[in-house]
Amino acid sequence: MKERVGIFGGTFDPPHRAHLRVALAACEALSLDRLLWIPAGRPPHKAGVSMSEPHHRMEMTRLMTDEDVRFRMELGEITSETISWTVNTLERIHHAQPDWDLVLIMGEDQWAAFGTWHRPEDIRGLARIAVYRRPGDGELEGGSESGQPDHWLPGESMAHASTRIREALGNGEPIDELLLPTVAAYIRKHGLYG
Repeated sequence: MKERVGIFGGTFDPPHRAHLRVALAACEALSLDRLLWIPAGRPPHKAGVSMSEPHHRMEMTRLMTDEDVRFRMELGEITSETISWTVNTLERIHHAQPDWDLVLIMGEDQWAAFGTWHRPEDIRGLARIAVYRRPGDGELEGGSESGQPDHWLPGESMAHASTRIREALGNGEPIDELLLPTVAAYIRKHGLYG
């Protein structure tokens, strides 16, 4: 029997409670055996955007993976010198684990733009797609130009969550309700976003 594996990527700068809720919802709704958190290295849609150092994003993501036995971290993108194309990540994982049944997890905003992604049809050939609805972010009526995903998931409104967290930290505002205690402690220890 194939192992069903979720692919959950992002800059995770920082990873927060909404990410965790989406990851857990995906595990339950899709009966995932495991979920790979994949911190992005050089995401093409964020060219020129300042991000925390890769080792900090890796460590914060690792702290998130401690929250559930199904969670793992996959470092192929963040350790690569090339642009983080999703299709390349899926091809690499499929080559290493051809018996895995892959499910790519994304938000509605990403799904709305999916047709503009690098080799979207190849992505659909490598993984099923699960899209989490983001309340308040404007639900898609009838899907995107790419049609309907394979699965809809309950989700979280996250469009600006990481940005809000970084701004709050920069202003010295409390953010503990948005972050796991371990991630909040790591941020404080290393003076991130201050």
